[in-house]
Amino acid sequence: MEANGPTMRTALAASLLVVALVATVLIVRSGRSRRSPLEEAIDDRLAASMAPGTGSHLERAPRVRRLALAEEGASEPVYAPRIRIALGTTDAPGMKMVFEYVANALETIHPVVEEHDERVAYYDVEFTFGPDGLLVDGECRRVTVPAELVERLLEDDRYRAFDLRRDIERADGDDGSVATLWAACRS
Repeated sequence: MEANGPTMRTALAASLLVVALVATVLIVRSGRSRRSPLEEAIDDRLAASMAPGTGSHLERAPRVRRLALAEEGASEPVYAPRIRIALGTTDAPGMKMVFEYVANALETIHPVVEEHDERVAYYDVEFTFGPDGLLVDGECRRVTVPAELVERLLEDDRYRAFDLRRDIERADGDDGSVATLWAACRS
């Protein structure tokens, strides 16, 4: 019985250590997984409007990847939402399809942002595609759209995905514009 005493105490200490580690991991994860009401509302709207089956090549409904702050230190927050669209394609999609998804996503989520009375500087719409597995990573590319172009998309019935693409292509690389056409995703 004496020989089992130290073994039992060691086993008990190890068990308590494992329980403490699991509890710590769960607490840290629960803190990271909290999403703002705006993120939840955007995700809900995207799931309702752009679920798999509503468009070709969608693996799952688009989601808010991050609700970043575009302007640090501003009196009121100015956001830069990052929306992730996972495509079930092995190759890069064509720009026509990309901009149809960009326009659809922005038409879906911009009204949600306005309902929550929040300001947005720009939107990053990210696309993942390509083989993804143990030895290879899929690719992630983004289109960055200034808020004023999104408002034009919503207000002008003649302004469509083609026009948005043309304006993003023209502004891409300009010093005064955040517009970006098909760049690597932000980390």
